[in-house]
Amino acid sequence: MQTLNVHLNDLREGTTAKVRSIVGPKWFRERIFELGLLPGITVTVVKKTPLGGPIIVEFLTQRLALSRKEAHWIHVDVLS
Repeated sequence: MQTLNVHLNDLREGTTAKVRSIVGPKWFRERIFELGLLPGITVTVVKKTPLGGPIIVEFLTQRLALSRKEAHWIHVDVLS
């Protein structure tokens, strides 16, 4: 089942989703694309730190920490 208009920062720990689009400033999009996080890639939320701290996601063979603001710029479709 897919859900539209969901941001990566809205997901709970353990949730898997497929990246729909990445918005935000050009510097952010370039950085994320260089790391291999592209539309169509499947990501899993590994950890959401408390008090608005970073979100740790896993994709391909790596983990990445994103601020809540950065995670808001990543639109996803929930897979599980």
